[in-house]
Amino acid sequence: MPDVEIVKLKLRRGTDAQRQTVTLEQGELGYTTDGKRVWVGDGFTIGGNTVGNIAHPPLSVNTRTDLTTAATGDIVYEDNLLYQLSGTDATMLSSWGFIGSRPDDLSVEYDGSNQLHLVDGGITAAKLSSDVVAASGGIAFNPVEGLSANVDGSSIIVTTTGQLSVIGGSIQSSSLGNGLSGGSGVDVGVYTTDSFTYTGTQLELANAPASSVCACALDAATITGGLEICAGSLQMVTIGGGTVNPLDTSEYDSKGRVISRASSITQNVSGASGSTYGGSIIDTVYSTQTLVCASSSNSDQSSTITAVLTSAGFITFESGTCGNLAIPVFKY
Repeated sequence: MPDVEIVKLKLRRGTDAQRQTVTLEQGELGYTTDGKRVWVGDGFTIGGNTVGNIAHPPLSVNTRTDLTTAATGDIVYEDNLLYQLSGTDATMLSSWGFIGSRPDDLSVEYDGSNQLHLVDGGITAAKLSSDVVAASGGIAFNPVEGLSANVDGSSIIVTTTGQLSVIGGSIQSSSLGNGLSGGSGVDVGVYTTDSFTYTGTQLELANAPASSVCACALDAATITGGLEICAGSLQMVTIGGGTVNPLDTSEYDSKGRVISRASSITQNVSGASGSTYGGSIIDTVYSTQTLVCASSSNSDQSSTITAVLTSAGFITFESGTCGNLAIPVFKY
């Protein structure tokens, strides 16, 4: 079997400060014990050239200058920003170049925490797409002037002060329905007659127009003084159980006597001589008058007098279930 020899190969080594004082021969390797980096010489560059760049762990604000062993081309992520060592002295901020996103600072910028955000007021009309406006949304889009109300210019306009305004007179009189007046440049109001009036800005009823209000429209609580509402009409309060026309004097003769009730009344009213009231009624109806002979005496009947009374008619009462009542009226 062949002999196997194990050879331990060690690189030239030392601190990074020592490396920077020597010139490695071409192809010669060197190792820094503090930076833990491998370098290769070219025969003329002091300290040699790094074999490979590294990305340093994230750091806090302005601490990249503490990376004394960083080599040209190394990358570090510091406070949300990415830097690369472009110089040779890592302790100088100017040796580190920013290689992250570069915003325009007009619409997008880094805030105090180095985070990207939209600039207040940075979204202008030029950066908007027409797709932001619905086709029938009532909003117009102009890539120069921006968004505005999509008015027709005939009934609604935008004034010189940038306010929406209804064009005067745009409401035509023909557009108004019943009960409204005005339009075509005249203020719109409620069309009324003299029966209505305005107290301040409120419309009130001044008087009821003729033949416009029937009795059924009246509140029963407002009817007093012997009046009542019956079958949609206003009439005097009836007596006798609510019967209609208790004083029925619809038919009179030439002397004002009720002749339509004469026969029915005499059939229900009776009297006889010597009765409690000492009077009598003759049940005879003449064509022009009814004669009644009545006798009267004082309390002890020591004196009497006879008089002839001429009937002046009757006052009749319809008492409902009690029948009709009458009070005869005589002319002496």
